[in-house]
Amino acid sequence: MAIDRDSTLKKAEKLLRQGRLEGAIAEYVKVAEDYPKDWPTANTLGDLYVRAGLTEKAAAQYARIADHFAHEGFLPKASALYKKILKIRPDDEATQLQLAEVSVCQGLLADAKAQLTAVAERRRARGDRAGTAEIIIRLASLDPADVDARRTAAQAVADSGDPVGAAQRFRDLAADLTDKGRHGDALEILREVVRCDPEDRDSRARLARAALASGNLEEAEQYLNREVAGDDPALLTALAEVELRAGRLDGGLGIVRELVGANAEIRSRIIELAWELCGANPDAAFGCADAIADQAVTAGEWPEAAAMLQEFVTRVPRHIPALLKLVEVCVDGGLEATMYSAQVQLADAYLDAGQALEASVIAEDLVAREPWETAHIERFRLALVMLNTPNPDAVIAERLSGESPFTVTDPFAQVPAPATEPPPPPEEAHVAVEEGMPFERPPAPLESPQSVRPVNPAFQVTVGGLDLNAILRDTPAAAPRPAQSGGETDRSGALDAHPAPPRIPLPQPPARNLDQVFQTFRGEASRDSGEAQGEQYLALGRTYRDMEMVDEAIRALEAAVRSPRHRFEAASMLASLCKQRGQLVQAVEWMERAVEAPAPSADDGRALLYSLGETLESLGEVARALAVFLELQSDVGSYRDVQARIDRLSRVQTGG
Repeated sequence: MAIDRDSTLKKAEKLLRQGRLEGAIAEYVKVAEDYPKDWPTANTLGDLYVRAGLTEKAAAQYARIADHFAHEGFLPKASALYKKILKIRPDDEATQLQLAEVSVCQGLLADAKAQLTAVAERRRARGDRAGTAEIIIRLASLDPADVDARRTAAQAVADSGDPVGAAQRFRDLAADLTDKGRHGDALEILREVVRCDPEDRDSRARLARAALASGNLEEAEQYLNREVAGDDPALLTALAEVELRAGRLDGGLGIVRELVGANAEIRSRIIELAWELCGANPDAAFGCADAIADQAVTAGEWPEAAAMLQEFVTRVPRHIPALLKLVEVCVDGGLEATMYSAQVQLADAYLDAGQALEASVIAEDLVAREPWETAHIERFRLALVMLNTPNPDAVIAERLSGESPFTVTDPFAQVPAPATEPPPPPEEAHVAVEEGMPFERPPAPLESPQSVRPVNPAFQVTVGGLDLNAILRDTPAAAPRPAQSGGETDRSGALDAHPAPPRIPLPQPPARNLDQVFQTFRGEASRDSGEAQGEQYLALGRTYRDMEMVDEAIRALEAAVRSPRHRFEAASMLASLCKQRGQLVQAVEWMERAVEAPAPSADDGRALLYSLGETLESLGEVARALAVFLELQSDVGSYRDVQARIDRLSRVQTGG
């Protein structure tokens, strides 16, 4: 039977006024039980419980009312009641969590975070890791823009033993940060992704690219491997650099050889890498240069291959494998001038390395080709000394006098064989320089490296059995041959077609004195044969050039350049013709030959040096161009715009 609510409440009020708290509570309990939705009475009962010190009963009464208001959507009332509970029971986690939920619904995120943070701290204090992680995750879900909270939540998931779940949370956070343009923060989060999930290739690749973009190769190395790089040329280039800098040449060079045919940008980066490695790891640098050269050879670009190797040996002098490769490329590509320069460097490298036998073979070839060059004589002598050859000067004197002939290998020469004998093998011609045996080494043609002009056996000048025309590269005009006596026959087997010229009566060297042999040989041969014919061919080359008969001019100038006296002008004109045709690499070769010869005047020499530096700069050969301009500046000081070019090239070389 229901009680009379009003009379019961009046009775309870009287009891309160009389100070009889327990009696009043009993009356309010009757009303609350019979009228459970009488929320004002329930709230008053809760207050009376608080006055009586019955906090548990008070909290339960408040919670019942607050839950009802929260369910009905009366959030401010519910929030007030939950706060009343926390006032009497500050550590009531259930109430704090309920209040946090209500605050979130009200949009009071700061209040919600305060309640959840208090719960997390309490759980952490008592060592409840799982419970703490739960609250941290709830905190992160409150505000997606709160990066710190989301990161802390993901870390909590990782700490709880769920790295996969943590990695996904980190990925989501990194994606949001990237969308907001916060790329630096996104990279920080991606590092956490990789820490939780080391097999995440996409994240590793993004981190590697970012590290490379900032120039941080060490960080890129942490994330790069072959699987991560995949088919991405940029990542593969970076991986190759990492491998080479770490000294793992097989892996690094294997990648380089895969990449050289990719595109011009990648090749340029490999070339830059080669130059960067020259100081720390020359073998790694040569591997890169060699790969670029091989790619050029495959494309039939012989001058480009030679230029690459030339630049390498400029930066790493006397590197034997590189010089061997350079000689090989020059022989195969018909780059005669470059090959002779490489042979000089290779002979010096062999001498430095103590490889006397190899040095002596090359030095002998150099002396046979240019016996007037004292540097070649000295190389040959040093090699013979290292081989413990008795009386090396006597050996050299015998070679020069013709008593002990030179045996040389000239890949650019074709020596006509007798008509009754088969032609010599095309790849190499081993020629014994003996009396009456013509030997000419024609320079490499500019247009077709594979073509070789046959030697005219009528053009022959000998001294002591040594063919001066061959060594001085002079081709004098044919002269009628007088009648022979004593039944002498022409060794070439072509007497009727090519009558032999009369022998020029040059004196024989008297003995084994090397200095006397060399002085007589150089002076008389150059004066009587090379200079006159060189002047004729130089004049002919000028005429052809003026008539715009370029091919004929080139052939005449190639003959003129053999004469030391006319080499500067002839080589300069050849360089000019090459530049007109856009053949800059060949132009550089001829200019380099020209600067080795005496210039007609100081101004001519400086102008040629300036043109050489200018051409090298246009080819992108920064280091070589800078060296030329510095040499020019040291010689003459202020000259044209040399200072401006030096400043610009210095900035390019240093990356400034």
